[in-house]
Amino acid sequence: MYLRKNSASFAEEEQNELISLLPDLSQKTVLELASGIGRLTRHLSSRARHLTSIDFISHFVEKNRRDHAACLNVDWVCADVMHLELEKHSLDVVFFNWLLMYLEDSEMKVLMQKISDWLRPGGYLFFRESCALKTARGKKSDYYVTYRSLSDYDKLIQEHFVLIREGHIQAYVNHFADPFQCFWLGQKG
Repeated sequence: MYLRKNSASFAEEEQNELISLLPDLSQKTVLELASGIGRLTRHLSSRARHLTSIDFISHFVEKNRRDHAACLNVDWVCADVMHLELEKHSLDVVFFNWLLMYLEDSEMKVLMQKISDWLRPGGYLFFRESCALKTARGKKSDYYVTYRSLSDYDKLIQEHFVLIREGHIQAYVNHFADPFQCFWLGQKG
């Protein structure tokens, strides 16, 4: 997220937009991967029957748990998504935000297969990523990030899901002229 003077109002606008793009979560079992400190946990839990919120950084998980303790339908788990094992066909919706950019291409494919296995038939995958015109690899401090093209993500999602919708996060376009914050919604056949 951009850090600007009006970041609180922007964050609210961005979060509302993301939530508006999701399928109906009522009476659904939802998995939130890479939840961080829980910027979207409350929004997701208020709409879902049950939410499992996962991040691999323990102090993020604890902050999320503390900040959202009133959300009684949430389980918080500290785990690496690449080592996560869940029951087959146990979920209705999988949501993540800025996760794939931190994975290698081979890891993305493994994760997509896992998500497909976890979702019930007719279940949904929604994700949002930072993109680029063409795939580029960047290094900041001690971590690498890969900014992939929209077509890279189109191909990835279509290997396992029917692509329902894709687009740009309009809050970023409107505030920062940034068309490279994008989302995808896919459905398992």
